[in-house]
Amino acid sequence: MPRLLAVTIALLVTVFTMASAQAAEFTPDAAYTLVARDIWSKDPFPKPEELAAARAVLEAQAKREPQVARWTYALARVASMEARRAQGDAAKDKRKDALERFEVAVELSPGNADYQYWFAAASFERVDDVNMLSKMSLASDGRKAFEKAIAIDPNFVAARIGLAQFYLGAPGIAGGSVEKAKAQGDALLALPNKTGEYQGRMVLAGIAAHEKDWAEMSRQFTLAETAGGVGADPVAALRSQAWNLLNQKKDPEAAAPVVARYLKVAPADDVTAWFLDAEVKRQLGHCGDALPQYDRVLATRPEAKGSRWGAAVCHEQLGQKDAASKNYEEYASRFPNDDRAKEAKAAIKRLAGS
Repeated sequence: MPRLLAVTIALLVTVFTMASAQAAEFTPDAAYTLVARDIWSKDPFPKPEELAAARAVLEAQAKREPQVARWTYALARVASMEARRAQGDAAKDKRKDALERFEVAVELSPGNADYQYWFAAASFERVDDVNMLSKMSLASDGRKAFEKAIAIDPNFVAARIGLAQFYLGAPGIAGGSVEKAKAQGDALLALPNKTGEYQGRMVLAGIAAHEKDWAEMSRQFTLAETAGGVGADPVAALRSQAWNLLNQKKDPEAAAPVVARYLKVAPADDVTAWFLDAEVKRQLGHCGDALPQYDRVLATRPEAKGSRWGAAVCHEQLGQKDAASKNYEEYASRFPNDDRAKEAKAAIKRLAGS
């Protein structure tokens, strides 16, 4: 046997053996526990090899017990996680697989609020993959499933958030309504034991931003910083307030003190904090102070679109033509379909001719 072929076969046997051994480590219940994680869990997502092993075990169990909804539901959760790691058509296929499996789980167990919630979420995740007529159908299915989840469990925080987002984002002809969205925010605040307090404040802050009621937006985000309940995250509240002040209100002066507070409490590796600090400084006309923060982000994440653009603009404003051209070129190369790619190309020509 040729040596290369022997080595290839040996490698394949090793990989197969490792995959089989890993799959053998999972019981169906253990595989279910791995993938049916709580909505608010902050644990790391399962690794690709863990998902593959869990899928193998769950598929075998689903074949043995096709009428048991939990196995189909768990496989749908697997597909949803796989979709997050996939790209292009592969991601679309995974989202389709997830939605179809959630639909089966709902049919098998219509009284399960979790199944209704995840079916709704999967419906909205598929919206951008389909044509306009299908978009309307998916949105309607998603809204109804959120409503069913709440009817089954009125204290279901995530379902009320999803329904509020639907009402806020949908046009009136499709059932959208700011007042209905606010009603869900108020309902979250009224849940027992303040379980929905934080999420209610965040929902109401988002609605205020949508309505350009900046004072109310900041009030709600500030209240969210000290609110309790599921998913409470004061850092996220600060981050969201700063982001909206910069990108929606376009008011760097108002954003500056919020970003300063955010920087004090943000985790050491929070690149968004660095980026927002740079954005505030750039928009206030202090590019020399902004560039170190942009560079800090890009050293960690070269694919960071906003920081790449901000660095290019600041280098140009400071008269650093070579550095500006380099960043514009990198931007146009990395993000050819982005709206600002044409601006980057025009800037490159402008700098070359100046």
